[in-house]
Amino acid sequence: MTLQAVATLSNRESLCIGEITAREAEMARVENPEFDGFGLYLVAVDNDAPSAPAKVLAKFSSEDAALTLAKFFRASGSLIAG
Repeated sequence: MTLQAVATLSNRESLCIGEITAREAEMARVENPEFDGFGLYLVAVDNDAPSAPAKVLAKFSSEDAALTLAKFFRASGSLIAG
């Protein structure tokens, strides 16, 4: 199952849960080799440049962990309807 959730963080930035691109994985591995590009991640996206590589913030330990944060986004009212 592919999961993607987007939540507004500010006017300039959104938080996204989902898979990352090869370029995002490459950039993130500089800081943390655990960011191998497989699995689900929490990333920050620049709202002014949404197609630019996102900044990888965290890797989820499981799909259930990602779903828990997505539920929090929904409960807090910050989830963007798609």
